[in-house]
Amino acid sequence: MGSLIDKFGRKITYIRFSVTPRCNFNCVYCNSHTPEDDKSEEFTTEDIEFLFNVAGKLGITKVRLTGGEPLLRKDIVQIVEALHKVREIKEIVLTTNGYFLKFLAKDLKKAGLNRVNISLDTLREDVFKSITGVNGLSLVKGGIKESIAQGLLPIKINTVLMKGINEGDVLRIAELSLDYPVIVRFIELMPVKGSDFWRKHYMSFNEAKKIIRSKYELNFTTGSAGEVATYYKIVGSDGKIGFITPVSQHFCAQCNRIRITAAGKIYPCLFSKEYVSVWDAVKKRDESLTKELIRKSVEIKPKEHGPIDENDQDFINNMRELGG
Repeated sequence: MGSLIDKFGRKITYIRFSVTPRCNFNCVYCNSHTPEDDKSEEFTTEDIEFLFNVAGKLGITKVRLTGGEPLLRKDIVQIVEALHKVREIKEIVLTTNGYFLKFLAKDLKKAGLNRVNISLDTLREDVFKSITGVNGLSLVKGGIKESIAQGLLPIKINTVLMKGINEGDVLRIAELSLDYPVIVRFIELMPVKGSDFWRKHYMSFNEAKKIIRSKYELNFTTGSAGEVATYYKIVGSDGKIGFITPVSQHFCAQCNRIRITAAGKIYPCLFSKEYVSVWDAVKKRDESLTKELIRKSVEIKPKEHGPIDENDQDFINNMRELGG
């Protein structure tokens, strides 16, 4: 088996793969909404199996399926099954808004999915609809419970911090780590929707931490290798609370990933202005060229992304294609 090491000595073992740009939510902080009936190009299940068979031979051991909303793919269970067949891949994870998860968790687990990350920005019905445009909080809660029942653990709950919108939910969402075997992660808002929205609603992780510490003692704890979050535990809890800080603190030194869009563009960094396309190579089933292009994407991986420019259109476009 080969290995992918960038020019800064980081070993790349992890691919975030957006299986579709389509989403059934239209979140207020997101600039990447693509309607469910959009006909954008997407790799087939067979394409995906070929791509990751090649990636596995280069040392990729972890895959995260993202979107858009990956559960909109009618073949999502088959995609997980295909990835599970790749001998070198040891961990398959899926990031979802949770809307369909209650109905698919059992089949996904059976197909080989290891765990899920679920977006949940509020525990209030009215606020949920105002954020997502959908009446779906009860379905998301059902998806979390079903995922726990099916053993898709540890579940990570991802919450985007938004001042004036959901700071009133920070404590209640943090308390999920007391009630369930989950890892709650608070994520700083990035300027994807534009500078006006970001300036009005940006909330640092320290503000969220202060809210939690107003009621609970937080102890620092560790995460797994390559994690982008800093973790704490409420004393006495089984779960964890994490803070992801793309704006106030960077985590580039530990980066072990590349990102691939549904249309086959490989971005070495979320903020990259360069990408490498494997679409044609995969469609032609050209293993040698596919390997070469994956290696090239790692060769151009930058040391770090630098400050986030709230008016950087390239970054906004990348987020639209990659979903984070």
